[in-house]
Amino acid sequence: MLSPRQEAVIGTTRTVQRKALRAWVGVLFLLAASAPSAHAQVDFGISGAPTIANMSGSYVDSSIDTWGVVFVFYVEWHFSEHFSLEGGISPIAQKGAFHVESPLYEEAYDYRFAYLEIPIAINYRNAFFGDLWGYRIFAGGAPAFASGCDVKPSSQFSFDTECSAETPGGELAGNDFLIQFGFGVDRLFEGGSGVGFDARYSIGTSNLLSEAEANGLTAKNGVLDLRVRFFLPITGPRK
Repeated sequence: MLSPRQEAVIGTTRTVQRKALRAWVGVLFLLAASAPSAHAQVDFGISGAPTIANMSGSYVDSSIDTWGVVFVFYVEWHFSEHFSLEGGISPIAQKGAFHVESPLYEEAYDYRFAYLEIPIAINYRNAFFGDLWGYRIFAGGAPAFASGCDVKPSSQFSFDTECSAETPGGELAGNDFLIQFGFGVDRLFEGGSGVGFDARYSIGTSNLLSEAEANGLTAKNGVLDLRVRFFLPITGPRK
């Protein structure tokens, strides 16, 4: 049973997340609906990567990184020489942590989470080695909607139990909001297509587990992605 104060905190957090989601969807709509000028390039791209995920917070005394995968389909609008806006959708984004030791349990547990994400980022980019290569520095965020949660004792080999109110940690929060930042390098080809590499870190802002929330503790996502991306122009030359 949650206290009135805890219920108020949860309600405030969910309100902020709903407002952030509406703002993010609005930005995506504007990005899709805006008619780019003849001098601006719009790219379509696909990226994928292994993820190195963990959890942090007072619910976690210690833990071990776990590997997952992420795939993203995105559109990038190059609206000036050095800046672009990028928005996409990630149907698969795996997170979690292994060998999580909690002050509530003597035994360690492994957690595996799955999300659908809608990332948006602003890129600052510049060329080097002429026009053959470019680097990017970017920052943004991503609403993340939970699509799966599994838990098991760390001594057990495989996952076979979904998260619930009766399992260690309790239920997974329905959504999260990730703050993301990182850098990338692109190899550009004639015509505007190319391949690239991203390294980005994502910081979760939501308390992940209902049991942590009920006990006044915190458990939050932290993820490092190492992405390879492929892109090609939809319209317009690169500025």
